Amino acid sequence: MEKKHLDNFFNTTVKMQEYKQFGLTLPITLIYKNLYNETEHYLKETYDLIHSEIDVLAALYFNGKLLSPTDLYAATVFSSGGMTKILKKLEQRGYISRIASKEDKRSMLVKLEIKGEELVTLCLKEMVENRRNIFEVLSKEEIDSLEKILKKLTYTLF
Repeated sequence: MEKKHLDNFFNTTVKMQEYKQFGLTLPITLIYKNLYNETEHYLKETYDLIHSEIDVLAALYFNGKLLSPTDLYAATVFSSGGMTKILKKLEQRGYISRIASKEDKRSMLVKLEIKGEELVTLCLKEMVENRRNIFEVLSKEEIDSLEKILKKLTYTLF
């Protein structure tokens, strides 16, 4: 979106109260789209990964490194059918393994392997560095406020 169109949009939403909500949702959408596309391209070019694969590795990393497929599915944002395909690919690449549950030998758990942990920590570090510039226009107080607001809004979704 060009800046002049963005300016027109914001000027209109300020004048027309019934569209005020779009003044909040469009920026969130544009920021998400930009970050998602940048990250998807970076992960594919650098590590031959797609977003959902790093999502699985990050979910394991931030949730104790061992989850049932059901818990892993609940911690990510894509379909369970897609989960099977992603787990298979990550397992073939040595990033995860599937082990029998101690509680129920019929079920399997997904374990983040050292190779997967090293990859996800490297990716997370690089993504933080790559995204730092977007927040440089904000003061520390603005970043703290934005973090609280976005967290509050996110929890209303679940």
